[in-house]
Amino acid sequence: MNRTLVALAMMYSLAAAAAPTPVLSGLYSVGELGLVQFSIVDGKIVGKLKSSAQCVFAADTQVVTGTFEGGVFLGSVTLCQTGAGCAAQRTYPMLGVSHDDAVAGWIHLEAPCQSPALDGKALFFRPATPEEKQKVAGDASAVQVAQKNKNDPAVQADEAIREGQHLIDESRFSQAREKFRQAMALDDTRWDAVLGYGVTEVKLGHPERSLEYFDKALAVAQLRKASPANLALAHYNRACAQVAMGEKKGAIASLKTAVKVGGASNLIDWLTDDPELNPVRNDPDFKRLLADALAAHRKKPK
Repeated sequence: MNRTLVALAMMYSLAAAAAPTPVLSGLYSVGELGLVQFSIVDGKIVGKLKSSAQCVFAADTQVVTGTFEGGVFLGSVTLCQTGAGCAAQRTYPMLGVSHDDAVAGWIHLEAPCQSPALDGKALFFRPATPEEKQKVAGDASAVQVAQKNKNDPAVQADEAIREGQHLIDESRFSQAREKFRQAMALDDTRWDAVLGYGVTEVKLGHPERSLEYFDKALAVAQLRKASPANLALAHYNRACAQVAMGEKKGAIASLKTAVKVGGASNLIDWLTDDPELNPVRNDPDFKRLLADALAAHRKKPK
């Protein structure tokens, strides 16, 4: 369990010990993830997704599981994710605090991943309103929804991006590039598809070709008001391409921009360990950049 969850557990341990065990049952709104139907299965709380505007999951996908210890919810939540190199979906541990019928929790995503299902890093469970219950009752069947999604270019683009990210994880870069190309053709607002295409060009030994895609990804991401962490990701990948091209000064300048935009803590692991930066590690400017980033990371409140 990460330090944030441990701290939350310590804050609420005394209250949890004295509080009656809450009940999660029926339809709940779970943050931006969507509407989730809760029930008890084999003594555990299980939540199945009924409707979501943010994540493309199959109907009745189990997205929440856990138990209550007093007033504290201990469990896990499956979220959709965006960000180059991030899995399309991932299950994260969750520690939440119950208040009346609601639960407030905190999810720590692996950097630089983002999830549209979260409000920042927070996730809230609350009972569904009558209107939300009617929405689920009036939804089309799972087959109809699947058919609609199959013909939706935005959904097709999202699926192509997820497949491309998976192929990158498997080092199948040519196939990944084709998936990102398909996504760009389907939806020209998907900056992450453009970024992914640029990443595959670097991996395939064409860093000089990748720069136009990183620049385009940045332009579209800024227009779409992407998060600072995602903007930093684009600058960082541009730097990796410049390193591969032997443009050390340009690469270090891009790395400085990435740190300035996204913060040292979001990039510190890559700056420290990424083998793609090995050609510049002995450069005095890079050493200063890394030292400054490490100092800023240590000063950041835990």
